Amino acid sequence: MSTDINKILGFLRSPSKSLPALGQVHDQKTGEFIQYDPYRITKTMQSEILDYTTNTPRTKDGQTRIITLLTAHQMGKSLTSEYACYPKAAYSPGWDHVCIADTNDRAEYLHKRVHHLHGKWPSKVRSRTIASRESRQLTFRPLEGGKMRVLSAESGAVGIGQSPDSFHASECAFWADFAGSMFLIWPSLVNRDNALAIFECTPWEARSAWHEHCLEAKKGGGRHLYKFFPFWDGVLNRRPWDESWNMEDEEVDFLHRFGKDGLTKENLSFRRFMLATDQQLRRKPELFKVFYPFDDISCWLASTNAAIPAHALERHMEKELKVWKGPYMEYEQPEENAVYVIGADPSGHAARDHAAFQVLKVYDGEWTQVATFANHCDPLIFSRKLEEIGKKYNNANVIVESNGVGQSVIALLREWDYKNLYYEKARRPGFTSTSKSVDMTLGWLVDALLDDIHLNDRDTLVQLSSYKNDKRIEENPNSEISRGTTSPRRRDRHHWDKISALQMAIVGARSAPRRFKPTFDEDGSNVIVFRNYTFSEKSDLLRKRNKKREKYWL
Repeated sequence: MSTDINKILGFLRSPSKSLPALGQVHDQKTGEFIQYDPYRITKTMQSEILDYTTNTPRTKDGQTRIITLLTAHQMGKSLTSEYACYPKAAYSPGWDHVCIADTNDRAEYLHKRVHHLHGKWPSKVRSRTIASRESRQLTFRPLEGGKMRVLSAESGAVGIGQSPDSFHASECAFWADFAGSMFLIWPSLVNRDNALAIFECTPWEARSAWHEHCLEAKKGGGRHLYKFFPFWDGVLNRRPWDESWNMEDEEVDFLHRFGKDGLTKENLSFRRFMLATDQQLRRKPELFKVFYPFDDISCWLASTNAAIPAHALERHMEKELKVWKGPYMEYEQPEENAVYVIGADPSGHAARDHAAFQVLKVYDGEWTQVATFANHCDPLIFSRKLEEIGKKYNNANVIVESNGVGQSVIALLREWDYKNLYYEKARRPGFTSTSKSVDMTLGWLVDALLDDIHLNDRDTLVQLSSYKNDKRIEENPNSEISRGTTSPRRRDRHHWDKISALQMAIVGARSAPRRFKPTFDEDGSNVIVFRNYTFSEKSDLLRKRNKKREKYWL
C-alpha cells in the first residue's frame, strides 16, 4: 500500500506529469479555462520549464543548477514558472516556494492565477489548505504540503531571511533594485544544494543589472544555467503570409540569418502586424527586437550611459559570428607576409579579472580579428601563451598594457628576447593607461568599429554591447580595502576583459606598417594573362590605325 502511495505522490509532485494531466488554466488565446498543455502557447519554452522543475540538472558537486530564461513578451514564462512549482509545494511537506514579482499588481495577478489552478485541481487528490493571515500566500496542511508566497520587489529589502526550496524571480529587469535585492537573496540560495531557482524576463536596457545577470548566466559559471528563446518559439506569434506581398530587404536578411533557427514568413507577417498595430512600435520599429527578440545580442535596448554607441555595433550585429570556446580560439590561420598585432591586458595572481589578448590581421582599412584568449591565469602562463601565439602569427607586434602587472609580462617577453614588442616611447615598452589615454583609446575603438575592424568572435561583441567604460571608473583593490566595502558602481572585471585587450590591439594597428591587401588569389586564378599577337593580327591592327590617320589628315 505504501508503495502505491509513493507512486501516486511521485506522480503528483512531478510538474511535467501532473500539470498536463490535472491542471486547468486560463487560456491566453480564448480566455477560457482549459486543460494545461505546455505546447499550446510555445513550442519548447514551457516544456523546458517543466523539465527543469521535474528533472533539475546538477553541477559536478551535486548542487541543483539555477536557470535564467530570456524570451519575448506574452510567452507565459511567469505563469508557467508558478504553475510548475505548485505540485512541488502542494505535495512536499515543508516545501517553501517564494516568488518575487516586479510590482504589487503583478504579484497579485500571479497569486490569483495559482489560486485558480488550485481551485480547479481534482478534489479527490487536491492538497488541503489552512487559513493564513498573510496576503498572497497559499498554505497547505503541514503533513501534506508546504506553502507558496508571492512578494513584490517594490518592498524594501524583499527576500531577506527567506530560505526557499524553490525561488522564482519574475520580470527581473523591472525590479526597483534587482542587483541590490539579489545581493541580499543570494546567501539564502547558494548553500541550499537542492533548491530550485528560476530567473526570467524579456530583454530590456543594455548594461543594466538584468543584462549583466544574463551575461553571467550565459557563461555557465557556478550553478548558472541559461536558456534563450526567440519570439518565434511562441505559437501565437505568427500570422498568415499573403503571397502577393513583396519581401523587404530587411525581411530577406532576417530569413537568411534566422531561417535555419526556425523563423518563417508567418513570423515576419506577425512582425508587420505588430508594427502596424502597436503605436509605440510604429514610432520606434527598433523596439520590436527588444519585445520580440531574434537573438540574445541585438535584443538589448541601448542605454544612455553607453560607452560604445549602438550605431557603432550595428554592422557587427548583422554578421554571423562564431561562438567562442575558451580560453583560446582561432578564427584564421596565419597568412604569409601579413602583418599581425596582439593587444594584451594581463592580470595578477590574485586579481579578480581575466588576462586576455586579441590578435588582429592588419591591412590598410581592414583589421580582422583572427584569434582571442581570455582566462584567469598568472603572468608567467599568460606570457608564455603570448610568446607562442606571437611567433605563430608572423612575429606579431605585441602591445601590453604596462600598468601594474603588465610590467612583469613585458619583463618576461624581453628576457625571452621576443623580437617584436611595442614601445610607447624610446626605452619605454608597452602602453600606459591613464585617464587621458583611456578616453583616447575608447575613441579609437569606436572609430575602428565604425570603419576598419571585422569581428569574428561573438563573445567580444557581447562584451562590447555591455561595456560601460569600466576602465575609466574602476577602483583599485587598495581603495576597496581602505574603505572596507566594494563600490556599488564596481562590476566584475571579466565582463570587459576582451575589450581592454582589443583597445591595445587597436593601438598597435594604428601604428602598424601600412600594407594593402593583395587583390589577386595566391594561385593566380583571377589574373588575366594577355597572349602575344600573331603576325596577321599585328598587320590588321596596323592597317586599321593607318586608315584612321589618313581620315584625320584629310
